[in-house]
Amino acid sequence: MTAFLFVVFLVVLALGAPIAASFGLSAVFGISVFKFSNLITMGQRFFEGANSFALLAVPLFTFAGFLMSGGGIGRRLISFAYSLVGHITGGLAHVNIVTSMIFAGISGSSAADAAFESALLMPEMIKKKYSREFTVAVTAVSSTIGIIIPPSIPMVIIAGILGISTGKLFVGGVIPGILCGLAQMLVCYFQAKKEGVPKEEGDFELKGVWKAFKESFLALLMPPLIVVSIMSGSVSPTEVALVTVVYAIIVGKMVYHELDWKSFKSALINTVKTSSKIFLIIGVASVFGKLLTIGGFDKLVARSLLSLTDSPTLILLIILGILFIMGMFMETISIIVLFMPIIYPIALQVGIDPIHLSVLSVIVLGIGLVTPPEGMCLFICCDFLKVRIWDAMIALIPFVIAMLLVVGLLIAFPQLILWPASFVG
Repeated sequence: MTAFLFVVFLVVLALGAPIAASFGLSAVFGISVFKFSNLITMGQRFFEGANSFALLAVPLFTFAGFLMSGGGIGRRLISFAYSLVGHITGGLAHVNIVTSMIFAGISGSSAADAAFESALLMPEMIKKKYSREFTVAVTAVSSTIGIIIPPSIPMVIIAGILGISTGKLFVGGVIPGILCGLAQMLVCYFQAKKEGVPKEEGDFELKGVWKAFKESFLALLMPPLIVVSIMSGSVSPTEVALVTVVYAIIVGKMVYHELDWKSFKSALINTVKTSSKIFLIIGVASVFGKLLTIGGFDKLVARSLLSLTDSPTLILLIILGILFIMGMFMETISIIVLFMPIIYPIALQVGIDPIHLSVLSVIVLGIGLVTPPEGMCLFICCDFLKVRIWDAMIALIPFVIAMLLVVGLLIAFPQLILWPASFVG
């Protein structure tokens, strides 16, 4: 049954069907052929997969991100980032990364980050004589930080389907997100020198930083408020997400006076489109995953891994390697919903901490967002500048290596994730 499901899934996907349709049709064929269940049960399982209070944070954080992009907050974040790192060799590339690190604390979505920076930063980088391939590479890879630094939509989904603490995942992602950003900036510095990009005018000035900080203070306040609120244990991530939406409306409309009805409506429409796609994938992937469980796929994976080794570190490396390869071919949310429930019990059995596993999984899947043939963030950036995927991929190789080195560091020193997470009750 398992082989049949995967074959049907791959065939339907190869025919050009969306990932959700591929899961759904595979499940329907599986039920029709093997009679393990019926379509009514399939509908119930679809509802159960998406019916989670924790998952309500997904559309709320998405809405907040779109509101802040349209409410003048994004432009102020870029100005602040420029005042901090614009003077370094490869200044605009560093601004790109620092903006992603800050915006990650608002949107929780790498795709939103990639689209936002493609429009605002990539044209400026081209004017400053950065190569088109390097511009695409740095914008795409920096957007992956959007799902590492809290809030993170993939982390919300992992917490919802596995029943673990969203707060611990959020806080556990802070240091890894910063390390990924610093690693990317290091690559940018040497790449900018190699390309001979002229240094930006001016030097680092505290006066300029202070001015930019004052102008963007309300925007910069949101990420630490999210983290502190969750660490306090007084509110759930879903409640924090709702507060974030209200905050974005107040700041964009009443303080910056840039959030009009047109921007609000656009944010609402984009949120519905994005969230409906996510929940559709969650629902059909839950049905597909249930059929795999009935077919014994979870037991097959467990036996296969444990027959190779009982070392937690080696099993963790194998799991991350599998996720890395899958991230090249499948959408992130699909992989999480389909495979995290399968690898989670195996990790617990050999003593791998679920928070450590989950944060590392998100980072590795984030790399999949810039590696073809799936590579959603890479596609967004390449499409904006009309750059060929494989040309951009060559420029991405040093960044991918840097990200993988960060993953290795986090495997060697798990406390970089677990120590901050320990402060969440």
